Amino acid sequence: MLLPRQIQPASTRKLFYWVNIIFNTVDKSRLRTVGPNRLCAEWVLKNGGAVRFCESPKILHNDYNLLPPESSTVTVKEIDASNSAVMTMGFAHLEGCAKVDRIILGNCKYADNRGMKYLALAKETLRELEISQCPNVNDSGLLQLSSLTKLQKLVLCDLQGVKDLPGIEQQLKIHLKDCQFQVTPT
Repeated sequence: MLLPRQIQPASTRKLFYWVNIIFNTVDKSRLRTVGPNRLCAEWVLKNGGAVRFCESPKILHNDYNLLPPESSTVTVKEIDASNSAVMTMGFAHLEGCAKVDRIILGNCKYADNRGMKYLALAKETLRELEISQCPNVNDSGLLQLSSLTKLQKLVLCDLQGVKDLPGIEQQLKIHLKDCQFQVTPT
């Protein structure tokens, strides 16, 4: 017989999983109201990440409640999703964000290979990308980064799901000719 205390953690995990799905789903109505950049910033901040705007490039916003008012124009420049609950489905928020030049995915346990494909939504402006400690990203996910031809810096670090990091690096170098690689195996 299970005691109520033993049941609680699993129930809590399921609840947070569903909350994460809600916070990662693109709200089309909200998108029409506030536009892609504001919605993208809200997505990142609701999930525990941080953003930097073109309008205030020295400030890294990490508190949803301190976002500029909705009447202010914001343009996402940088996304730091380190230790956040961003999920693959949430990467669709990048659509319409035409100035994102840096993305950090550090310890994003819900990001996976499908999310790597969504990064192509920022391929015209993305210059720096860091992916580290994302256990659900593997070799095939990293190969999808080959479409990010404007990358100038790619950091890949401590990716447990990647079996052949040196091989992936060599394959990506074929497509990302102007990119500086910083690769640290597990």
